[in-house]
Amino acid sequence: MTMFNPNFVRNFDKLAKLLDCPASTVGTSTSNIATFYPFQRKSFYANGRFWTFYSDGTNIVYRTSTDGITWSAATTVRAATAGTDFSVWFDGTYLHYAYASTSSIYYRRGTPNTDGTITWSADEQVVSTTTNKAYFPFVSVDSDGYVWIGYTEPITAPNDLPWVIKSGNNDGTWGTTPAGFPYQLNATYDPSWHVSIIPLTNGKMLAVYAYSSTVRVRRWNGSSWGTEKATTSSCYLYSAVAQGDDVHIVFINATTYDILHVIYTYSTDSLSAEHTVISATGSSYPVLSIDNNNKLYCFWATKTTGTPSGATANHIYYQTSEDGGSTWSAMTDWIDESTEVLTYANRLICFYKDYGDKIGLMYMTKTAYPYNIRFDFLTVAVPPKPKGTIAIHAKLLGII
Repeated sequence: MTMFNPNFVRNFDKLAKLLDCPASTVGTSTSNIATFYPFQRKSFYANGRFWTFYSDGTNIVYRTSTDGITWSAATTVRAATAGTDFSVWFDGTYLHYAYASTSSIYYRRGTPNTDGTITWSADEQVVSTTTNKAYFPFVSVDSDGYVWIGYTEPITAPNDLPWVIKSGNNDGTWGTTPAGFPYQLNATYDPSWHVSIIPLTNGKMLAVYAYSSTVRVRRWNGSSWGTEKATTSSCYLYSAVAQGDDVHIVFINATTYDILHVIYTYSTDSLSAEHTVISATGSSYPVLSIDNNNKLYCFWATKTTGTPSGATANHIYYQTSEDGGSTWSAMTDWIDESTEVLTYANRLICFYKDYGDKIGLMYMTKTAYPYNIRFDFLTVAVPPKPKGTIAIHAKLLGII
């Protein structure tokens, strides 16, 4: 009988590092915000391919790869001069995008095919809002297939308000927007609102929104909105993922630059105490993903050696948590971009969750045009027993 070797689990991260492919260049852009913002999502894995969406400075384009190294030619989706103007969501079957740039919101659904093409369900849909002015969209889909879009509505510069809107149809067309939508999440005017709308179970959703003070949340129970809850610390930007009906949020403290984690618990309709992921990171905006075992992955980068302590400039790191964010692993030095150098430490954007045992990360390098869109991924599931030279290394590590 084959005995289970506990060293296999303990040393899996070491084996994953051996199997890790090098970062690759997806394409180039004339925009230095081609992948921005980190609270949005723009990539996933489906039907044997990695799918990455970004702005080339003129259009939203996408490229695909079967191995995460060699990429297809760019396919144009629609006009968009910056990554801030759109987001993408993959619901396990369809991809959805929302675009807005101080104008109406535009939405479309499609099927990502094995050959790297997209079969669109319908023409692009125009989504009417209160003023038909919106930007910084975040698109997602609830458990019943209805589309939700969080967005910022410009009132009078620099005054903005956070909103969310829901589709009336779940067939790839928008339909008639339901009564009660669009819904204004907060009445405080601010130029820095960003809104995510996170799917829970059974039609429930959690709106996560922030400006230059605190992170706010408000739940939708399937028929009505709850009261607003807020973090203690102020923030710049955040990233959020669901674990069932609970939601993990990481954000950078606007004063100390610590990366902090909180969890929203649906059963108590409350936010937890704040947990420190890592202290004094400087200008990195964290991005968060979760695997099928509910292990959290927090990615961040630095442009300054020693900020945070022990970090090297132009490197990308990640930390994990297996206890719901209460404690975090030491930082793993994952990607070295000291040659091309990172465009900024806050251009990271990652998969919402583990797709096909993979979590991918997009980011940007170079500090002048042409900027490179770069990609790497982690294999997060235990692979088959390795063979050949990998097996030799694995044996030396005590894995097999």
